[in-house]
Amino acid sequence: MTTIGRMRRVLTVTGLALVAITAGRSLHAEDRTEVMGTSVRLIVGEKHGAIVDAGLAIDLEPGWKTYWRYPGDSGVPPVIDSAGSVNVAAFSIDYPAPERFREGADQTIGYHGPVVLPLRVTLADPGKPAKLHVHAFLGVCRDICVPVDVTLERRVDPTAQPIASEASEIVAAEKRVPVPAKAGEPFSVVRLTSDDTVKPPVASVIIKAPSDALADVFVEGPEGWALPLPERGATTGETTSWRLALDGLPSGAKAHGAALTFTIVGRDRATVQTLTLD
Repeated sequence: MTTIGRMRRVLTVTGLALVAITAGRSLHAEDRTEVMGTSVRLIVGEKHGAIVDAGLAIDLEPGWKTYWRYPGDSGVPPVIDSAGSVNVAAFSIDYPAPERFREGADQTIGYHGPVVLPLRVTLADPGKPAKLHVHAFLGVCRDICVPVDVTLERRVDPTAQPIASEASEIVAAEKRVPVPAKAGEPFSVVRLTSDDTVKPPVASVIIKAPSDALADVFVEGPEGWALPLPERGATTGETTSWRLALDGLPSGAKAHGAALTFTIVGRDRATVQTLTLD
């Protein structure tokens, strides 16, 4: 799909979401909201000093999906913030390893079935209670796409024991988050080259992982890029090749010297690695 085609698809789905933005809005802040296709919960786990483990639990019904931070050819990436929280100094989001969905000519990236996005919350004063106030805008799709625009709140008591089931959900989700790849070791990029004699230019990627252990690879470019999904090539011994069309760049952007982030998903592990395209 061309750059214009991909961007048009993203804008079409996003436009649907914006038109119907109230369809999934929570009118009163609480720790759980139900909408068509899913329910969304704000859960809290263990505390480690000033750090509190939390999670945005997206309980998708059978047949429904939601999108990764980079949705692929189309879709709505999640937008999540903690503005309005009390006694919260910092807030970050992790994303478990996603999967690829093929829908005709389009390929998207996301999650089928329930998923928890781990949240790392830093308390300003670890000895005092906090209010975690999270606003999330998500797209969930089956035969139709439904915007989910929710505001959730949860009190964080630093002296209270976490609910065991919630803590277990967060721990399980954290185990699915890609870890930094180690250069030259399995599930790492061992070679990255580009060919700009063709249009669009193409990047060739060699990953150290046999084909039967490697589920998928996703590539993100700098802010504003809309790269297509890479295509799997041949397996030679302990390496697997992938081909990435360097399409979807903003006007005037150059591929040479850009930082590309690779999420390498194995059958039982996932890694992340950022490399500069020479």
